Amino acid sequence: VTPLFHSPHRLLVGDAPLVGVLDLPSSASNHERPPIRLFFPATTVSPTPRRVKQARYFVNNRVSYVLQGFAHIALARHTTKLYRFIVRPLMWMVSLFFPVRFLKIPDTALVTTKKDDSPVRYAPLNNNSNKTKSQSLIMFSHGLTGTGEENALFCTALAKRGYVVACIHHRDGSSSRVPMPDGTCKFYEHLPNGDDYSPNHRLEQVSFRAKEFLYATKWLLGEEQGGDDYDHPILQQIRPKLDEKKVIASGFSYGSTTCSLAATAEPKRFQCAVFLDGWFHIDYSSKGYVYNFPPEAFGEDWPNGANNGNERSHAIGNKDGLTIPSIFINSAKFAGFPKMYAATTKLANSINTHNKQDSTIPESTLHVIPNTQHQNFCDVGFWLPKVLLRRLGKFIDLGDADVLEAADNILDLTLKFLKQF
Repeated sequence: VTPLFHSPHRLLVGDAPLVGVLDLPSSASNHERPPIRLFFPATTVSPTPRRVKQARYFVNNRVSYVLQGFAHIALARHTTKLYRFIVRPLMWMVSLFFPVRFLKIPDTALVTTKKDDSPVRYAPLNNNSNKTKSQSLIMFSHGLTGTGEENALFCTALAKRGYVVACIHHRDGSSSRVPMPDGTCKFYEHLPNGDDYSPNHRLEQVSFRAKEFLYATKWLLGEEQGGDDYDHPILQQIRPKLDEKKVIASGFSYGSTTCSLAATAEPKRFQCAVFLDGWFHIDYSSKGYVYNFPPEAFGEDWPNGANNGNERSHAIGNKDGLTIPSIFINSAKFAGFPKMYAATTKLANSINTHNKQDSTIPESTLHVIPNTQHQNFCDVGFWLPKVLLRRLGKFIDLGDADVLEAADNILDLTLKFLKQF
């Protein structure tokens, strides 16, 4: 019998018995830390004091919450009567039958308690008793309009192979909807159109995201402290094992832009970077704004018309731009945008030029997955039945490539690159 959904089991191969999932929401006592979803190699204790639950694709299975955020972007602003009285109730009703509501992430165990009686325990694969700090940490940043939950399978697959992966939910207005520390939520901020457009918006936004990315990294490593969950029992198990020299920056789309800026600002902080369909060029030529994005990663200043153009790159403290070894994995769609692809190629070549004198540094490479579009780099293809994907594939930005094959190729390229470190 042909399964209704694409099964991700083939991606989740590794030595970890399970992948633990710990959701760390915004904290009223630490406004600087963004929400984090942590994936880690895990096992269960025996006998288990509590029932082990599998993790859902969305935190707390909040399907309605997420759909309402995307409806704010695509249908009606959340402040309008149309949204409050028609769109929001409609999204709630749709969420009751939306397929992803009934799906679970295979091979996962959700941490459901802050106490020390959780049946889930961190189980490092490289547990060397003579070396306290041996655990690699991957920091992951979501794309524009994302929520930090669309790349759960990618993060789970990496954790299954021994990595600790922290996926950040940004609060800068680039997410469709995000919970805030005061209990409210922040919706996606639509950019002004026409003459009101300012190049500052995206530049300042990605700077904010990069600061969140760096703070979350330091918080997990124990260099920054505070918040209700800082002393969570799972973090107390993981944090002593984390090796500050084995931190990897990663992101999807706008998340690639974000972590490239973070790694440019603090190149010694990160061992390498993995960029999934990175957004490395902005072309608003009708208003005279065409520039590589973020400019700092290219060793360039902000474009004319943006404030502090000459100061921003210098303030980063790294005029060479991004220099850490990186892998760029692109969709055929993004590779089909000449200026975007040229900027991505330029960034990869710039890194290699900077590092060419040191033969010990792995080469930065650029790859294109054939017949893919942007959403092939997310979990969307696993959320819906195959029959719906065939009908809605173009609408939701999925290419002609087989969903599972594309995900497998992305993961395989990532793992081959990471094995060099």
